[in-house]
Amino acid sequence: MKQRRYSSPRRIRTPQEQLLKIRIHTEGKITEPGYLNMLGRLYRHKVYLDIGTTGQGPKSLVEQACQDEDERRRRRRRRRRPAPPYDYDEIWCMFDVDEHPEIKQSVNRARQKKGVEVAVSNPCFELWLVLHQKDQTAHIERKDVQQLAQELGLIKDKRIDNSSFNFLLEKYEDAKRRAIELDRWHEGNGSPPRSNPSTGVWRLVDSIRDGRAKEDTS
Repeated sequence: MKQRRYSSPRRIRTPQEQLLKIRIHTEGKITEPGYLNMLGRLYRHKVYLDIGTTGQGPKSLVEQACQDEDERRRRRRRRRRPAPPYDYDEIWCMFDVDEHPEIKQSVNRARQKKGVEVAVSNPCFELWLVLHQKDQTAHIERKDVQQLAQELGLIKDKRIDNSSFNFLLEKYEDAKRRAIELDRWHEGNGSPPRSNPSTGVWRLVDSIRDGRAKEDTS
């Protein structure tokens, strides 16, 4: 007589486990974490954001992200059930080109490490904010784009207030379109990737806005 097989019931994920869990290391200590925390609060029904290391250069941030990815893999090898919130679905680094000499090496290191993503801005993060309001195709220095962001009322003393954040939300698609057009423009004229001006922050923001949690296959 053929024996009947019984499978264990599939475990139902808790609401917290269903969130997309993202860990982000940022070069900035004020503006970028502030912006990300505001996004995290807005999309808390979709994502769990954890701001990791801040205030360090690209090389250090990427190395920290690679260590996180190694730890994530170890945890998932040991666990059959869905991982707790600190076992992230995505790990990101957000940093500026500025005058860092190790940008290319840091980006290549992240690319070699499956599971680590980078959001790079050239010359700095404030360019991403400016693109919500206007085009910026000419080369621009860090201090100039930061001053422009101040003049446009997007930041004050490196901080984004609620009214500015609401404007950024409203104009997000415009900023994303401009960022993508900059990449295409650089590609079309033969400029290296991430040339000034450019920013990849929209890729991280898209992930936060989508909030696609991974399916439980346990």
